[in-house]
Amino acid sequence: MQNSKVKIINKPLIKSEAKIILNEIRQSPNITGYSLHELLNLKTVFKAYVDDNFVGVCANFDFEANWTELSAFIISPKFRGQGIGKKLFSASWADAISRKKNIFIVSRNPVMIKILEETDLKILSSFWQLPLAVIIHELIFSISWYRVKEFIRKLSMKKPGRFVFGIKMAA
Repeated sequence: MQNSKVKIINKPLIKSEAKIILNEIRQSPNITGYSLHELLNLKTVFKAYVDDNFVGVCANFDFEANWTELSAFIISPKFRGQGIGKKLFSASWADAISRKKNIFIVSRNPVMIKILEETDLKILSSFWQLPLAVIIHELIFSISWYRVKEFIRKLSMKKPGRFVFGIKMAA
C-alpha cells in the first residue's frame, strides 16, 4: 500500500462512497457529521483513491456568500499515516483559496489539529470568537434531528479533547 499511487479527484460522492463515510463518521467520537442525504448533496468533494479503491474524502461545504467549511475529513483506517489526508486537505484548501472563500475548520481530532497548526489559519479556542456568519451557520447546521440523535448516541464515546476552531479570511 505504501508504494501505491494516490489519486485525488474533485467529484461528488456516489452512494456507496457516502455509505463508507457515514459508517466512519458514526464510529468517530469527533464528528457528529452528516446524514447520507447531506453527504450525497455535497458539491465540492475531494476524494482519494489508491489502486482504484476509495480511501478518503475532504469536502468544502459552502455557506453564506463567501465562506466554506473544510469538513467531512475522513481517511479509511488502514490508509491512515500515509500522507493521504494531507493531500486531500491540500486539494480542499487550494480550492477554497482559488475561489476566494473565507475558510472555517473545526476539529478535536489531534491529527487534524496538527495539520491545522501547519497552516496560516487563525486558531481560536472558543466558539464565541468566531465571526458571526460562522456562529449562525454552525448553530443552524447543528439543529437537526440527525445531529441531535448522533450527539446523544456519542455521549458515551471517549473524546480526545476540546474543539479547536480555525479561520482564514480570503485575500
